[in-house]
Amino acid sequence: MKRVILLGTIASVLVLSACKGGDKKEATSENAATSTPSSTPAEENKPAANQPKEYKVVFTPDSAILGKKKEALLKITGATAMAMTDPDGKDNGIELVVKLQATNKQTIKEGSSFSVSYADSRLTLDNGTNVVCKTGTDYVRAQPEATGTEESWTYEIPAGAKPTALNLFMDDTRVSVSIALSEK
Repeated sequence: MKRVILLGTIASVLVLSACKGGDKKEATSENAATSTPSSTPAEENKPAANQPKEYKVVFTPDSAILGKKKEALLKITGATAMAMTDPDGKDNGIELVVKLQATNKQTIKEGSSFSVSYADSRLTLDNGTNVVCKTGTDYVRAQPEATGTEESWTYEIPAGAKPTALNLFMDDTRVSVSIALSEK
């Protein structure tokens, strides 16, 4: 009986000392975590050396109204522009991805759906040339009194050029939206 009590006491002491040792380790790791120096905001915003160059894209205005009855409202919901380079670092231009969403302003009773084709859009460059859309997820479309899904259109801008306007066409109407790129 004394042996059982003795073994129980030894087991209790071992368990308590093991728990006590764990607390010391946790406290040490917490202190180490709080004592690490934090990075400055300038270091966080600095892109890594191996990341591609990105541009900030601004559209003015960020929406356009198209159609003979002014039924189509196209809103530019976002855009990204990234420099394209070959493995040797040679400039191959810029890839511009524009995200658009359409709202149909017609009533359900008198209206019909519409679509704006990415194949018919043109990106005007600062050298006076126009570039057609390379790819698109789909046409921008909407049913009467509804907003359609967001679609992405991709343009490839040749090296040495910058976009100045996005031209959208629908139902024999044309609207231009100004574009400005700046380095991030």
